[in-house]
Amino acid sequence: MKKGTQTTTLASSVLMLARAIDTCGYNSSELFEKAGLDYSKLKDPLARYPYHSVNDLWTLASETIDDPCFSLKVATFWHPTSYSALGYSWLASDSLEDAFIRSSRYTRVVNTSAKDIMEYVITDDSYRIIIHNDRIKPNPVEPAVDFSVAMILVMCRAAYGPHLNPIRVSFKHKKPEHADCFKEFFNAPVGFSQDHNAIWLDPEEATTPLATANPELVRINDQIVTDYLAHLDRNDLSMQVQAKLIERLPSGQVTEEAIAAAINVSQRSLQRKLKQQGISFTQLLEDTRRDLGLLYVRDPHRSFNEIAYLLGFSEPGNFTRAFKRWYGSSPSQYRETTRL
Repeated sequence: MKKGTQTTTLASSVLMLARAIDTCGYNSSELFEKAGLDYSKLKDPLARYPYHSVNDLWTLASETIDDPCFSLKVATFWHPTSYSALGYSWLASDSLEDAFIRSSRYTRVVNTSAKDIMEYVITDDSYRIIIHNDRIKPNPVEPAVDFSVAMILVMCRAAYGPHLNPIRVSFKHKKPEHADCFKEFFNAPVGFSQDHNAIWLDPEEATTPLATANPELVRINDQIVTDYLAHLDRNDLSMQVQAKLIERLPSGQVTEEAIAAAINVSQRSLQRKLKQQGISFTQLLEDTRRDLGLLYVRDPHRSFNEIAYLLGFSEPGNFTRAFKRWYGSSPSQYRETTRL
């Protein structure tokens, strides 16, 4: 693998594993040393570890502790800071569905190889979240896969309430010995040797507005995450452009020329590189305004005139027409509907 392209993971997310190891009566620092990981980085909220070494740590921990449900216990150590600002955005999201979409968009904060790993299948009877762990390189070991599925439920319960239970859960790997704790943890039927690692939720629970929703907190933390990703992957030009758009929208200085200058490239170079990524500046501007517009409209304390200004529209009417194009209703109609 070429230098600079190796998959890395956020050190704060690995802190959960360290705490679980210690709670089980073992010395996590010794296992970190065996896996070639710098234990002191756990104190740095922005530090990152090579993911292949984190995989080794999972293997060492699982073999040392020898508990088929150890990975499920690790998930219970989740805290919003485990996933940096993304954790707070999750809790402040409008609904679990909104949180899932946000997680898909920004999950590379946690693991740089975690792109397009979440898929949603929505029916009248269920809201299924499929986790394509095999798209992460290197592929996570089995305990890490179990942990990732358990994490979804832990985070959902943190936002929705501890009484939330899935309809059912599935794993691709074979059924482990003493697997009763899987059913106890998820409080739902659990299948093994299935086609996907997935969790099924009640669609009403997935879309119900959350009591913890806070559009302003989401906006602030999404900005932090976007800026972090732009810094993390300097080769991802679209992420850099989006970060600058969010920063400059209220000023109205969001022309292609102005943004190109802000990220130190020529306008022609910006056009060419975005085209190589399969997107245009116009589309990025539209997508950024659309996503922020929804957040702002969900905040009852913001006037529509203020929202138009924050999104860089010269007239409130331009924002109203754009919102209706995006979501099929006017901002006032949408806000009234979400209050019901």
